[in-house]
Amino acid sequence: ETPFTPDDKLNTDALAAEVKWLNKGRVAGMIWPAWASGWATMSDAERIEGTEAILAAGKGGKSAIVIEVQNNAWDIPTAVRYAKHAAAHGADAIGAIPLNNGWNRPDQEILDYYKAIAAATDLPLIVQSRGTVSVDLMVQLFQQIPTMKATKDEVGNIMERAPQLIERTGNKLA
Repeated sequence: ETPFTPDDKLNTDALAAEVKWLNKGRVAGMIWPAWASGWATMSDAERIEGTEAILAAGKGGKSAIVIEVQNNAWDIPTAVRYAKHAAAHGADAIGAIPLNNGWNRPDQEILDYYKAIAAATDLPLIVQSRGTVSVDLMVQLFQQIPTMKATKDEVGNIMERAPQLIERTGNKLA
């Protein structure tokens, strides 16, 4: 979660404490800001401030930190700027929710979106699938984006989709 103060300000001290707690507990990693983190209601300044607080708190720790780069306008230049910012401040990977939360967008549009984000940095990319993103599209993304290393698949029955994704990517997509 993204903590806020009683007067609705981003609480970077609490956010940093979350990261330190994860490192202390030897948690493998975290993704921020994802759906439950309130990314859709945060301002650009809060996103930048939160990213810097998390990455500074995680320096030297063993928990990997993934920064998600989607934005309210589904604007590719903003997502690219967030990706570059995350890389410059020490993120271990970047991730993104698809355009329009993955609902009813042409496959090529989603593919172009992720390609642009991935081209912004050499960091591993985690594709968070949602909406109507198919297994076929996920495989295309994996085949066309060398830095795509994992998915946070949230479409339909993931217990049916996961074996397909693993098999069709030669057991290389986490």
